[in-house]
Amino acid sequence: MRALLVTVSAFVVLIGSASALGLDDINRPSKPDSKPHVSPKDGCSACSTTTAWAYISSTPSLSAVAGLIKAIGLDAALMGPFTGTLVLPTNEAVGAYVSQIKGNVTAYPDIFNSFLTKLLNYHFILRSAPAWQLSTVYLSTRYLNSWTTFPHTVTFVVDPSVSKRAPGDWQWSRKNMKNRPMPRVFEVTHIIDEQGNEVTFASKDNFVAGGGVIHSVNAVLGASDIYPSHNASAAGIPELRALQALISTVSAGLGFDFLPLLEDQPGTLVAPTSEAFATLQGIFASLNITPTTNQLYTALSYHVCPALGDDPKYLLYFPFTKNKKYNPCKTFIERMPGLLFSNTPTGLLTPQELTVTYLNGLTNSQGTSNIVLTGITTPLVRPAVS
Repeated sequence: MRALLVTVSAFVVLIGSASALGLDDINRPSKPDSKPHVSPKDGCSACSTTTAWAYISSTPSLSAVAGLIKAIGLDAALMGPFTGTLVLPTNEAVGAYVSQIKGNVTAYPDIFNSFLTKLLNYHFILRSAPAWQLSTVYLSTRYLNSWTTFPHTVTFVVDPSVSKRAPGDWQWSRKNMKNRPMPRVFEVTHIIDEQGNEVTFASKDNFVAGGGVIHSVNAVLGASDIYPSHNASAAGIPELRALQALISTVSAGLGFDFLPLLEDQPGTLVAPTSEAFATLQGIFASLNITPTTNQLYTALSYHVCPALGDDPKYLLYFPFTKNKKYNPCKTFIERMPGLLFSNTPTGLLTPQELTVTYLNGLTNSQGTSNIVLTGITTPLVRPAVS
């Protein structure tokens, strides 16, 4: 079993932690997109005196997402003038997404609400973005990458063959362009999310008080690091597939499915990448070792740090690395040393160098691995990859 724990090149997945979206941040987006664009003025001819929340709560096809917004307390922020964009999934889209969630989320409402906050943040665009644009455009959302702090984006894709003159009561985003005539704009046909899904509209350009706009769409948008289950994350992230194969091997050998245990247990999962598994298999071959199912189960259990209670702060990830109450985290194998997470400031694009320190079973000493991908989120777990 010690040989099995030799090089753990960790892929850390920290599930279910999200910072709450401030109410003022929704009303006053802090970071508009950099390219010039046109959008409705507050009080434009197509705009309504109806607030964003009044529109959402009175639209039958949005009742499911309205319930989610209210559950995490974001409804109050939408009761006044709104200047951004909401891209909201229909009831059918929400139902299809919820059907993929495998964890017992009702047992951990606070952690699940944190997941919902991240998910809904990705459906809030920072500026008013009608379904008529100057070109295909990347748009920043309220959902920030926890590692780089840059906003996640969605892409509005236009049809260059369908155009019209932008309404005269729209405005340029830059004051020094205010005297320019309104340009021709092109119809947005669909949205591409960070997972590459092409999402179609159910309805477009529902303008609300403040000049903001609401679109409804036929699928939940997927940020690059938000997934409804471990299976979904492994399908979307190649680095997780070797771990998923190990879970399947252990489950088959022991005669019970290990995956539901991970889905139902809030905490930190440290998942070796495919490259790390290949290195480990090479070591096994050189030592003429064939690990047993029980040894594989023990190794897998050493990669899971269960959280303590229904509180997102107990999900260990790099902002909490200096808090000795949570770090090192105790794994399922309590008799072994816990996993120690560290972060060191570096540069602008990768502001943190993240590492995890673990037991090197072959030498009975510590080993350290870099974390190269972090922030992957499922309803009760939050990951990072090394």
